Amino acid sequence: MSAAKAFLARLRREIEEHPGVNHLLLNRLATSPFSKHDYRVFAQNHYPLVCVFTHYLERLLVRAPDSDAKLWLAKVLVDEYGEGSEGKDHSEMYSRFLSAAGGDPARIKGDRVPRPAHRFISTHRRIVSERPFLEGLGAVGPGHEWAIPKMFEAVIPGLRRAGFDPEEIAYFTLHVEQDDDHGSWLEEALAEYAATSEAQEQIRRGALASLAARQAFWDGVQREIVLYRQPRSVRQDGATQRSLGREVLLTAWDALPGSQAFERRLSRIRARLRPTLSEVLRQTHEI
Repeated sequence: MSAAKAFLARLRREIEEHPGVNHLLLNRLATSPFSKHDYRVFAQNHYPLVCVFTHYLERLLVRAPDSDAKLWLAKVLVDEYGEGSEGKDHSEMYSRFLSAAGGDPARIKGDRVPRPAHRFISTHRRIVSERPFLEGLGAVGPGHEWAIPKMFEAVIPGLRRAGFDPEEIAYFTLHVEQDDDHGSWLEEALAEYAATSEAQEQIRRGALASLAARQAFWDGVQREIVLYRQPRSVRQDGATQRSLGREVLLTAWDALPGSQAFERRLSRIRARLRPTLSEVLRQTHEI
């Protein structure tokens, strides 16, 4: 086995074992009885990521150093634009799922992007635009194409249990199939670039940066789902270990009259600082 292929094999294992790919939320979706409306919260947070994904590929396509890299990116973009999915691009397919879960895709485009999605999108736009090309390729290549099939394999059983029909969850089942192909194409492309330790480090750095952002995204989505299901819960970050001092301060703060109302007002102010999904999509075409 060549050094490049050995590196890629190690990287694939590292990605498949990463906490962002094996997040507690995904495990809960695979085994717990969530309703369709629970998945609405999931879908509203995830939909912006789907809408923006092609932008990452388009940015890297422009920056690609040679035809081999451009070819892989172009092949994936063709699939994302609707090849192999009845001419429906992937954001359109996801809209069907979002609608089935009780969401409104048209309204969401005018809403502020949820904080978990906004942070994820900002991180990836920076990686594909400002970091070295191989870091960007690591983020949207191994960081996505090797991670998504495993993540969605955990989500799909819960979607079926909640009562979604095959057409409504076609986005997820298609990606398990397509991303296996994309991953194979990617491995062929990356084998040409991962010949040096410097190149390998850039690819790995991009992949791990993407997965760290993915883990933070799932953390945020999990908090939103808990808040939806348990609206009177004072704190939605119980899974995060807190120091004794912080726990005491939070307990004292929560006991103050009006503290929760103040936090809600502050959250609304912060939300108004985030762009709408339509604004994000417009910005991607202006860069």
